[in-house]
Amino acid sequence: MDNSKPKLVTKQGAIIDITLTLIFFVAMTDVLKKHVPWVESGEFAVLLGGAYASACLSGVFWLALSLFRVTLADQVLQKTESQKNN
Repeated sequence: MDNSKPKLVTKQGAIIDITLTLIFFVAMTDVLKKHVPWVESGEFAVLLGGAYASACLSGVFWLALSLFRVTLADQVLQKTESQKNN
């Protein structure tokens, strides 16, 4: 295996992805609280319902963000390698 290739996933990229995902989670929890039909059960039940729904959406957001970052890094690496060869 060729070890001279740079990594597609870095610690800095992972930290950025996790930070953006947490921000997305908080924002979506706030949005989804308004759509939870458990108003008579109390504020905590509404917050819990919004957080459960937001957790699924945040997982998809994190996966999409990570895949986008890896794909972009790979394309940039391929472009720089092709420019070196020419």
